[in-house]
This record gives sequence, structure tokens and C-alpha cells, in this order.
Amino acid sequence: MYSKEEAQAIRHAFWHKLESKSRRVPGQNGRPIIWMGNRTGVKGLDLRFDVSGGQISVAIEINTHGAERDEALWAKLENCRKLIERHFESPLTWDPAFVREAGNTVRRVYISTEGDIYNKESWPELIHFMIDNMLHMEAAYKEISDYMIHF
Repeated sequence: MYSKEEAQAIRHAFWHKLESKSRRVPGQNGRPIIWMGNRTGVKGLDLRFDVSGGQISVAIEINTHGAERDEALWAKLENCRKLIERHFESPLTWDPAFVREAGNTVRRVYISTEGDIYNKESWPELIHFMIDNMLHMEAAYKEISDYMIHF
């Protein structure tokens, strides 16, 4: 088991390694990828990485703190299900009541794999999974972004 400081240092090193590897993605010319993250153009709709509970995930997440808006965004995502899923070779998980590690419930479309960032030997595989799937998630979102922005 790691101390709080050791665990924090390992997490920091992992995210730094992910950024470093993103510089090698074709077309980046040594610059880090600026992931879309919360700049989807829709408040409360984020593209995110999640590394918790022994799972590594890449997700589109809805968390607007408003039940009606969450439901409306979820319905729009579900309308685009085939468009989103065609960007992935493996099936996505569609969870309208995903409980995050912090205990809050969000709506999430994601792809995940088992993984532990505290095992440095697994980093190359985990980072490849994250970069590859975020590129697919961003491409899927870009295809539907105009539809998602307009309410």
C-alpha cells in the first residue's frame, strides 16, 4: 500500500506519461494533444478519462445537475447510438445511472478495461487503450456535435 503522497506522485507520473505519449500521435508534430474534455460546446456534457476502482475508462458523461436537462441530453445521445458505436470495434456500455467513485450518479457512455495505474509495467498498455479510445470518442462526438449543441 502506498502513502497518500506516494499514490499522488504515481498518479501524477501516470498522467504526465499519458501527455508525453500523446505527443507521438500522428499529426501532433511533438505537441501534446489538447483533448476536448469539457469543451464539447454543451454544458454538463464531457469527454473524460477515468482511472478508478481498477478500471480505466474513456467516456462521454452527462452531469448537468438538472434531471430534465440530463434526460434530454441522454435521449439525444441514445438517438445517435449507431453513429457513436460505429467508431469502436468493441461494444460501449450505456449506463444512465453510473455511480462514480465519489458517490455521485451520472449518465455515461463508455468503454473500459481492467487496469491499475499503480502497476507501472501496465502503463504502456493502459495509455495505448486511453489514447486510442479517446481519439475514437472525439471522432464520434465531432460527428454528432451539431445535433447535441442544439436543444
